[in-house]
Amino acid sequence: MHKEIVFIVDDEPMHAQMMEDHLRSKYPHFEIHSYKTGEECVDNMDKNPGIVILDYHLDSIDKTARNGIEILNYITKQYPDTYTIMISGQDNIDVAVECMRSGAYDYVVKNETSFVRTEAAIERLFQHRVVLHSNKQYKLVNRVLTIGMIAIVLFSLFMYFTGRIH
Repeated sequence: MHKEIVFIVDDEPMHAQMMEDHLRSKYPHFEIHSYKTGEECVDNMDKNPGIVILDYHLDSIDKTARNGIEILNYITKQYPDTYTIMISGQDNIDVAVECMRSGAYDYVVKNETSFVRTEAAIERLFQHRVVLHSNKQYKLVNRVLTIGMIAIVLFSLFMYFTGRIH
């Protein structure tokens, strides 16, 4: 099984560590990297994470830091194959909608169920990937069959018009 590279980006060290511990217990094959700022995350995107768990308020401690939406927009544009799960202490539908519109795969509110809800989002993400892969395979098979049918029709027409079949 290949290692899934996961970034946890949260300026609250206690929450980040607890999320990391939870994910390590559930997914021992994960290679987890934790970052306190979005800038650190961006600087390490060359590690090609499949999943980024990104705090919405990355600028809550360092006011000069880019916030989670800015980092989300960057990841979405530059790394479209990376899935981002936004986490936030805000139980606000407008914030959740903003995150989803900006390309987040899911939005999880930081509370007593956030670790389990993040785990559920990861499981849905894995299922989503399987569906995407299957869809890509079906499209390939469909393309091959279509080209094959066209080739048969063209060959038949050639044979008919050259008089080799009647």
